[in-house]
Amino acid sequence: MILFLLLTFAIGYVLYFLSKFVPRYNRQYELMEKIPGPPIHSRILGNISLMMATPENLPTLIYDQYKAYGGIIRHWISVIPTVMVAEADYAEIYFTAKGVEEKSDLYSIFEDWLGNGLITSGGALWHERRKLITPAFHFNALNGLCDTLVQNAERLVQKLKEHPADAPVNVTTLMHLVALDNICESAMGIKIDALNNPKLDYIQAVEEAGVISTIRSLRPWCWSRLFYYTPLGRKYRKCLDKVFEMANTAIQNSKNKRSSQQIENEDANKNKGKKKLAFLDILLEACDSTTKPLSDEGLRDEVNTFMFAGHETTASSMGFTLFLLGNHPEMQEKCYEELGDIFQGSDRRLTVDDLRNMKYLEQVIKESLRLYPSATVISRQVGAETQFGKYVVPEGATVNLSIYTMHRDPKYFPNPDVFDPDRFSPENSVDRHPFAYTPFAAGSRNCIGQRFAMMEMKVVLSYILRNFTFESSYGEDEMKISFDLVPRAKKPIEIKFKLRNAPLIDK
Repeated sequence: MILFLLLTFAIGYVLYFLSKFVPRYNRQYELMEKIPGPPIHSRILGNISLMMATPENLPTLIYDQYKAYGGIIRHWISVIPTVMVAEADYAEIYFTAKGVEEKSDLYSIFEDWLGNGLITSGGALWHERRKLITPAFHFNALNGLCDTLVQNAERLVQKLKEHPADAPVNVTTLMHLVALDNICESAMGIKIDALNNPKLDYIQAVEEAGVISTIRSLRPWCWSRLFYYTPLGRKYRKCLDKVFEMANTAIQNSKNKRSSQQIENEDANKNKGKKKLAFLDILLEACDSTTKPLSDEGLRDEVNTFMFAGHETTASSMGFTLFLLGNHPEMQEKCYEELGDIFQGSDRRLTVDDLRNMKYLEQVIKESLRLYPSATVISRQVGAETQFGKYVVPEGATVNLSIYTMHRDPKYFPNPDVFDPDRFSPENSVDRHPFAYTPFAAGSRNCIGQRFAMMEMKVVLSYILRNFTFESSYGEDEMKISFDLVPRAKKPIEIKFKLRNAPLIDK
């Protein structure tokens, strides 16, 4: 009797599921087949070749399909409809349409690391968090972090001076370490001195967690909780334990510091003007003035999110910028001349005001981000049928925006594979489509830390340019990248640095 009831329940559940799934799937299939794209292997397998793609061949695969099918491409990941868009007009819809606001299910694989932080959360929770966190990225708050970036840039210069002359330097690794120093101190108020201690457990854990996350993102069968029963899943969990330990320590330290200040009756506003405040400190201040303060877990989510989003991305961008300048000595010299005009031959320390005058260096960074955006592809879920030009993308579909491909649209960037910082001069930028260039995304869910990222890149790169000339070990035609969490060069980016005769740095 019990077996009969269980069987009846199971059959009823299957029939109920099919009654919901089949009509929805048929509607999805009807709309998706009107969108251009490669043929599917079967309705069950979909475009299985895409699921088997590696980070190394994804850039070529996506770009080839863009050239073959245009700026909107249909794919099936088994029975899951996905659409790739890679043109400015489609990007505008992607960033502004009401039905395409939520992150896709793909981001759920990061929830164990980032919890309900800004990257992974949605709906009302995301709006609450964004409002709470925004003050931490106000100009005044960021300006207070400039000294931290300058100090670490000076340590980086010293590290390069100590490197044997004419011996190439792996700048991918070096930029990763200085970015970690910057982000740990700026986000958590903790100095880890990664430049001199690259084998720290925390650094290794962050690196390994990033690699494993990349593997998971490209393998749908690794998205379920069963992943944690595999050797790779167990290793991932151990990495996260070390990452969480550091964040928890930072939260406790920051709370203890605030408590001691209150006991000593320090004036908070006066103190704020004298001392630099880390992201975590400002977040705790914001929590004091809200009716919905973050729990320790919520604080950890946001600290880990800032760490996750703010070090690999910036490190990757700085590495590619050095590579490009190392292949263009004339542009390198133009940057140096601009710095000469700013510092007038002085070896004084950089200030926040100096950053505003680095116009050409900013053009260089923007062009580097066009060619090698730190977020190559971003993904959202379609909550309601949405018109993309003459096509309708069905409810439940995933829409991926290939920023890497869109930035190579010859309509807005003639000779798109050529490195040309003048594309971003005021006169050349004025009539460009506002969504043709989106290295930090756009719309309400744009990158909240983009000002910090630009400030960090200007500080680090300007200190290198003030003190060294440099040359890349291979040319742009040899550069091949893979789509990991951030774009990575297949061949290590190695650069030879030569100390300038009259370096512009504190003696």
